[in-house]
Amino acid sequence: MKIKSIRHTVIKNEDLFLFEQMQEGNTKALDLFFKKYYQKLCRFGVLFESNSHIIEEKVDDVFISLWSNRDQLNKIKNPKSYIYAILKNDLLRVKKNYEIRSLQNEDHLNNSSLYPSIEDEIIANEQKEINRNVIKNVLESIPKRTRQIFEMSRIDGFKYKEISELLDIAPKTVENHIGLALKHISVNINKLK
Repeated sequence: MKIKSIRHTVIKNEDLFLFEQMQEGNTKALDLFFKKYYQKLCRFGVLFESNSHIIEEKVDDVFISLWSNRDQLNKIKNPKSYIYAILKNDLLRVKKNYEIRSLQNEDHLNNSSLYPSIEDEIIANEQKEINRNVIKNVLESIPKRTRQIFEMSRIDGFKYKEISELLDIAPKTVENHIGLALKHISVNINKLK
């Protein structure tokens, strides 16, 4: 058995143990699970939502849901994939609802007060530019989608197949993104030497 698959099995067994403990009402198990996955889920949420407040709220909802439905946790065979799927579905639902409300507002309420002022647009555009520059400085020239897939693989420990299922893309596409990220990293490291 490869070291990576042993590590994956250990993590999966640890997560199943924490689910078992949560089912028994152990709040410390919930706290450990929360600490283990909160930041990773927030980073994953960026794939589906740009508003960090909404992402954090939905990540919190994942853990609230786990605790509220803890009597059903024994039915979950892969806790990590389960919580990522919950978050993805919640964020997609939020986005869909927002788009529907926006269309309804546009159709029914053609009121100029609904549109942001010029100052608000300028501030928002400047903030977006600052954020882009920070991200660009941190990760150099790796394209966003490639970087996110790379982080899911190398930081979050997902297998290519799991990433492909979560993002609805082919495993070969995941492999291509990882290869592209590694190439960019290699090129940039060589430039620094």
